[in-house]
Amino acid sequence: MKKAITWISLITLLAGAALAETPDIWTASAKGNLDAIKKQLAAGTDVNATFVSPGVPGSGATPLHLAVVSGQLGAAKLLIEKGASIEAKAADEHQGTPLHWAAFVGRLDSVKFLLEKGAALNPKDKNGYTPLNSAMHPFEGNPDKSAVIAFLREKGGKSKDVPPREKSKEYASDVVKTSFRGSYFVNGEIHVNTYGTREGKALTTGHQDFKPSWSKTGDMLVFFRRLKHHPVTVNWITQICVINVDGTGFHTLSDGTHTDFNQTWTRDGLNTPIWNRKNPETDSFHVMQSKVGNKPGQEVSLTDKSYHTWAYTCLKDGRILVQSAHPDQGWGYFLMTRNTGGKPRFERIDCELAKTGLLDRVSVSPNETRVCFEYQTGFKYKDTGRTLYVADFDGKKRSITNAKAFANELGKPHWYAYPRWTKDETSIVFHANKTGKGALYLYRLKDGNTAKVSTDAKADYRYPHCEDTPK
Repeated sequence: MKKAITWISLITLLAGAALAETPDIWTASAKGNLDAIKKQLAAGTDVNATFVSPGVPGSGATPLHLAVVSGQLGAAKLLIEKGASIEAKAADEHQGTPLHWAAFVGRLDSVKFLLEKGAALNPKDKNGYTPLNSAMHPFEGNPDKSAVIAFLREKGGKSKDVPPREKSKEYASDVVKTSFRGSYFVNGEIHVNTYGTREGKALTTGHQDFKPSWSKTGDMLVFFRRLKHHPVTVNWITQICVINVDGTGFHTLSDGTHTDFNQTWTRDGLNTPIWNRKNPETDSFHVMQSKVGNKPGQEVSLTDKSYHTWAYTCLKDGRILVQSAHPDQGWGYFLMTRNTGGKPRFERIDCELAKTGLLDRVSVSPNETRVCFEYQTGFKYKDTGRTLYVADFDGKKRSITNAKAFANELGKPHWYAYPRWTKDETSIVFHANKTGKGALYLYRLKDGNTAKVSTDAKADYRYPHCEDTPK
C-alpha cells in the first residue's frame, strides 16, 4: 500500500473543495445532505455510481464511500436503504470497500455502523489488504487509529503482512535516561537499577533467574530460578525465591521439584507471595501461596488442581485477577477471592477482547483504574506476534474496557511482552525482542512516545518491573 494514495486527499474533499461546485450525489453524501441525495435518486442517479475524475479528491468513490469517511451516518443509512452496495469496490488503484475507507481514516463510528449493517469484516482490496490493514496504515489526517484497530481485532479482523509504519516513534534507537527504578533480567541475572542507566553488580549470579516482582510494601523481590531446562517452557523445573533489593535475605519458598511460574505479591499490605504451579497429571496450573520467611513445603494451594487457574495480578482488597477454566462457570477471566481451606469465590470479568483472543501477562495499575496486558487474536497460545494494550479497569463492576494498543499494533512476528506499570502510572515498561535479544522500552501514556531504556545492545533484557509495583 503506497503512502501517496488518493485517500489522503479526501480531507480536501470533506472541506468542500473540488466536488462542492456541483450539487451531485457524491458531494451530498459527503456533506450529509439527505434532501439532495433524495433529489438525485429521484432524478435517476445510480446509488452505486462512482465518481471518476483522475487527480480529483475522492475519485473512484461511490456515495457510500464518501458518507462513511466523513462520518455522515444518516446519509449512509439512507443510501443503503436505497440500494447502495455495502461491499462496493472503489474504482481506483486499490479498489477498497467502504469499510476499507472508514478504517483507513480512523472513523470508528462508521466502522461499527458498517459492520452492524452486515459488511464483511475481512474483504480484500486489489492488493490483498483487509480493513484492519487499512486501519494500521499511516494516515496524516488521523495518526491515532488505535481504537479502530482494537475494535476490528476484537471482532476477528485479520491482516496481511505490511511494510513497517513510516516515521514510527516506537523503536527509538537512542537510550533515554529516566527517574524510574526497577528490577529486571539481564542474561539470566536479576538487576535492580534505574531505567536508562548502565547496570552495576547483579543481585543474583551463577543461575538462570526470571521475572522479578517488587513487593508493594517493603524492599523485596520474588522471582523464580530455573533448575532444569527443557525446550518446552512449561516443562521447566523451577524454584520460587525471595531476596531483598539490597541483595540480603535470600531464601527459597518451594523445593525445586515443581514447575512454579509467574510469581507476584498481594497488595493488601501483607506482602504475601503467590504463584502458579503445574499439575503434571493434567498439565494445567493452580495457584499457590506462601509467606516471607517460610520454608519449602509450607506453601498452600488456593485453587483446586483439578481445573486450570492462573494468577496474574492482585488487588488491594485481596482479590486476585486470574484466568480459569472453572468447572461451573467455564473459561474466562475472573476476580478470585481467596478462601484458604475452602473454595475460592470467582467473579467473572467482562471484556470484549477476551471474546476473540487471549489476554496474558495482565497487570493492574497501582490505583487499580487501568490495566495493561498482552493480546493475541485467537486462543491457540503463542508468544510472538502479540500486541500490547492499555485499558480501563473497574474492580467493582469487574470490567476491562476502552482498550488501546500501544506496541506492536501490526502484530509483527516478534516477542513483545511483560508490560508493567511505573509507580506513578505515567508510563509502562515492557520488553521487545526484534533482533534475537530482548531490549527494554518505556511507553509514556501522556504523549504516546516510546523510548528505549536498556543500555547494552549485546545483552538480553527481559521481564521489567518497577519499584514498589508488583505486577
